[in-house]
Amino acid sequence: MLNWIKGRLGMGRRTREQGEAEDLSSLQEKAAREMFTGNLKRDLKAIREAGGNSYDLTVRRFKAGSLPGALIYLEGLTDKRSSEEIVRSLVHEPARLKITLKKGRGLEMAREKLLISDQLSTVKNIADLFSEISRGAGAVFLEGSTEALICDTRQPKTRQVEEPKNETVLRGPRDGFIENLQVNTSLIRMRLPIPQLWIETITLGRLSRTGIVILYLKGLAREKLLREVRSRLQQIDIDAVLGTGYIEDYIEDNAYTIFPLLFRTERPDKVTAALLEGRVAIMVEGTPFAMIAPTELAMLMQSPDDYFEVPAICAFIRMLRYAALFVSTLLPGIYVAIVTFHQELLPTDLFLRISSSREGVPFPVIAEMLLLDLIFEMLREAGLRLPPAIGPAISIVGALILGDAAVRAGLVSPGVVIIIATTAIAGFTTPAFSLGASFRLLRFVFTILGAVFGLFGVQFALLLAIVHLCSLRSFGMPYLAPFAPLVLADLKDSVVRTWWWGMRSRPKLTGGREPLRQPAGQEPEPGEDPGEEDEDS
Repeated sequence: MLNWIKGRLGMGRRTREQGEAEDLSSLQEKAAREMFTGNLKRDLKAIREAGGNSYDLTVRRFKAGSLPGALIYLEGLTDKRSSEEIVRSLVHEPARLKITLKKGRGLEMAREKLLISDQLSTVKNIADLFSEISRGAGAVFLEGSTEALICDTRQPKTRQVEEPKNETVLRGPRDGFIENLQVNTSLIRMRLPIPQLWIETITLGRLSRTGIVILYLKGLAREKLLREVRSRLQQIDIDAVLGTGYIEDYIEDNAYTIFPLLFRTERPDKVTAALLEGRVAIMVEGTPFAMIAPTELAMLMQSPDDYFEVPAICAFIRMLRYAALFVSTLLPGIYVAIVTFHQELLPTDLFLRISSSREGVPFPVIAEMLLLDLIFEMLREAGLRLPPAIGPAISIVGALILGDAAVRAGLVSPGVVIIIATTAIAGFTTPAFSLGASFRLLRFVFTILGAVFGLFGVQFALLLAIVHLCSLRSFGMPYLAPFAPLVLADLKDSVVRTWWWGMRSRPKLTGGREPLRQPAGQEPEPGEDPGEEDEDS
């Protein structure tokens, strides 16, 4: 009997939940089906009921000549001056211009003769009306018209364009994306003032109706890539899209990987450079980040500073980044494996010093390593969440105090502290945060396998990671290009960077439609001695 009562209660709960879901969907369908009738009083009542008589839903009534009308907008999103100008034009201009607005054609006449603007459109149902006024537009209703005239009265409240805090550079542009989609696309337009820069728009989210734009260079981006991007985006069916992370999981080639398959950036110069290589950028309204597809691992290891230094310095810095990536990923596992299984690989003096430093430590080396690594990750996360004024101080002081106290208490050995500190410093050299986080997670796997199987476990895990990276694709493009598959012509901008006049061709896999970037023969040559006199003179 008790089980029957529990089952009935659970069934009732599920029925209520299904009913609530059905209520939401039915309200959406009703708003989309409810067309305007031309009866102003009835239409305004239906709009108020659909909006739940919300306090910010404002209805401004007026008379355009002898024709009753109303302006509807949401308080706080609309520019007051623009709204007043619209009402003033509809109230005073018909008499001054001797125009009689006729019932049924009043809205059409007002659009042609009174409201002179290039951003006028019409909507016919309540769902489209709220979609427009929620973005700051104003809607004009006139008696007898079965449509509402949408006027641009937006008052965007966005922050100023400023330097990205997460992608700072020593040289190069200092502007970054903000939460306004129009401003973000304009930053790209300023860098590529050509008609071949095409921007397509789609709307995602049944409730949020978020604007998504796809940017590419027509004639350079492959049509197959464009079709794939459109197809993956159009298949998304979700209630709301509030940022790039909401759609990233839907459009990746492989959901079961820890590596980022889309390049995320808040720098317009990076997006512009990617478009010039035949790639595609995706931007979302309300987020200051853009996604670039397809993405390669080499892209995630590059920084804008690389292109403002001489090639020799750039090559040194990039090789240093790759070396630091391997150190931050493999060093703890190698240390644990050698100390546990392969002591013969160490010089005798070094081995004796490590052994003496571990005297009195109650934990095995794997426990020391994992403990300190987890503590450092907690300090890193705490530094990100704390206020900027005290975050760095807490992280540094916490690391110093905890490390010194742990060594003095005999809980960890000094060698493990040095290894963790070196690993942490090397991990900060990765330009892309998402890639660094992936390898930080992978570091724990190498450490555990090194403690269980020694260097053979580290080697086996490394081979598996390389095989997995070789199998990854980003919108069909190999993730390890130009290394696997090997494209010799594209190595000029991978681990090293050649001179700008040497980058004659675009990447083969993405820019194959227009491979030539610039003509040959532009390398500089020594000029004439300015001290020598001209023979003709």
